[in-house]
Amino acid sequence: MLRDKVRTANALSVNEIYETIQGEGTLLGTPSIFVRLQGCNLRCPWCDQPEALEFREDHLSIEDVLNRVKESKFRHVVITGGEPLAQPELHKLVKYLLEEGFSVQIETNGTLWNEKLESVAKEIHITCSPKAVARFFVHPKVLEYARELKFVVDEVFSGEVLLRGEFLPFLEKGVVVLQPEGNKEEFFRKALRIQKELASRGFNPRVIPQVHKFFGLP
Repeated sequence: MLRDKVRTANALSVNEIYETIQGEGTLLGTPSIFVRLQGCNLRCPWCDQPEALEFREDHLSIEDVLNRVKESKFRHVVITGGEPLAQPELHKLVKYLLEEGFSVQIETNGTLWNEKLESVAKEIHITCSPKAVARFFVHPKVLEYARELKFVVDEVFSGEVLLRGEFLPFLEKGVVVLQPEGNKEEFFRKALRIQKELASRGFNPRVIPQVHKFFGLP
């Protein structure tokens, strides 16, 4: 047991590492290295990365992850999943990446927090995507440090969610993204309707589909 603890103390469960563009949210188009971590605490019905949902025992050392990232010419790292904040050693990778001069973005469902990220939370771009299966709960610390909120617009999503007190500051700052589920036209139209309704209240959320998928990018 002790040996297992030592082995995972400086390691992460990794699904894949690859280059592409950031195809979602306010950093759309940014050349990026994606580090997709393995394991998620939620089960969204339309999840487009089901292979990254299950938690696994195999791990990759943080040093190996960092070396893989440093092979790229891109300088922006997107840590996604799965759910990155489900991995207790995440903060170590983030700190090493910042020390190496990378910009770091974390994509999270917002339900969890890692206290050891506190010291660098203001230096990273946290994209929080609250989920209906969690009743749109977001940990207060994620709300404190998130740079944007990204909501998947599907058959159950309602614009009234955005008017909840904890989300209003993001609406006021114009950093709320409506992302049509699966790039389906019906949900794109629904997102536009919600956008128009909120515009009548003085808010301007953005409607942004998953652009990378239009071109077959990962």
